[in-house]
Amino acid sequence: MPDAVAEQNVLALFPGALGDLLCCWPALEGLRQARGARLTLAARDAWFDALPDGALTPLSIERREIGDLFGSAPLRDATRRLFAGFARVESWTGHGDDNFARRLAEASGGRCAVHPFRALRRGEHAAGYYARCVGVAPVMYCLPIRARAAAWAEALWRRHALGDDALVVHPGSGSAAKNWEGMAEIAAVWRRRGAAVIALAGPAEDHHAAALPGVVSVRHQSLDRVAALLVRAARYLGNDSGISHLAGMVGARGVALFGPTDPVAWRPLGATIRVLSAPEVCGRCGADRFCTHRLPAGEVLAALS
Repeated sequence: MPDAVAEQNVLALFPGALGDLLCCWPALEGLRQARGARLTLAARDAWFDALPDGALTPLSIERREIGDLFGSAPLRDATRRLFAGFARVESWTGHGDDNFARRLAEASGGRCAVHPFRALRRGEHAAGYYARCVGVAPVMYCLPIRARAAAWAEALWRRHALGDDALVVHPGSGSAAKNWEGMAEIAAVWRRRGAAVIALAGPAEDHHAAALPGVVSVRHQSLDRVAALLVRAARYLGNDSGISHLAGMVGARGVALFGPTDPVAWRPLGATIRVLSAPEVCGRCGADRFCTHRLPAGEVLAALS
């Protein structure tokens, strides 16, 4: 039987991308606050830098014990020990896999639920969906900026003399069809005004930053540093991406551009990010391009002002 401390321990298994996890965070925070849960989160290792220090115990979603739930051999002793330490397991991985559900129930003593990764109702935001899965109200607040990351951002500002009107752009996303093609035009206009432009790039996005001449490139940085950069800048411009969700969660000011994705369900949380949506396919450029015919640069510049 779990002891009194273990009865408050909750493990969440979340396999999604950064944007998905940030939409789920208000539900996980609701578990912590409404039920006094001590939260352990299994997710991709890099995502933990975006979340508050001390709010959870991080666990890699790649751990062997979690992979064991998808196997067919008898559960390993280490798997049983891991899951026995929690009063409840909430999983957004393994839905529809009867073998996974059976093995998770066996490992956790039946104290578990396996939720569809995405089963939003019409008009429902993802944050509301994830909270509905675990039966709590989502708790919304600005994620704090870590002091060491803020110091790094200030040092970057001094080194490049970025000034008070800098624009941070994130020209990439997880899908080429989501990448608005007017980023270089916006960057050029911003620089003609005498202000700096910083381009963010992850490991697979260097070519996007390279396409913006004259900008300060910030590549492959941890998410706590990216968050500090977003808050330090005067404005942010990005696509439907995890970085745009991070911008909203830390209170950065700016614009997120949505092409094929529904912003009703996936807009960044927070009141400081304005969303421009252009769902109509361009008759000249086709469905696989988010071109400036669909969303003119002048409209984006006006939204940034």
